[in-house]
Amino acid sequence: MVKGSCHCKKVEFEIAEEELSVRYCYCETCRKLSGGDYSSVARVDSCKFNITQGKESLISYESRPGKNRYYCPNCFSPIYVTTNNELSFLRVRLGLIDGEPKVTVTGHMWVSEKPNWCLIKDELPIYEYEYTGK
Repeated sequence: MVKGSCHCKKVEFEIAEEELSVRYCYCETCRKLSGGDYSSVARVDSCKFNITQGKESLISYESRPGKNRYYCPNCFSPIYVTTNNELSFLRVRLGLIDGEPKVTVTGHMWVSEKPNWCLIKDELPIYEYEYTGK
């Protein structure tokens, strides 16, 4: 079981997994909403994700048609993201995870929107756009 929370601990969640499949996302939206050059996101089976505290208080933002981002209304931590084209999965930012879970990084996605100053220095697969595989 993997546990996570927002910065202020108003929202807490669990993921019924022992290992997380992670990819680095360079899309402009992730960069703008995180303030970083990319986001580390875990792709999680929706039925294995459970908000254990604060679900009723979440606020959402549709960052593009069919893509909804859910935030803590107190500290504005980005809790999870859903897309209409992939209903059985959601994405969770790795920075919200408590502790040190097992992680497998599977690649870089949305590299078509990566800024030139951000360098990729590993041999992981590169996807020009979204990567929905495991």
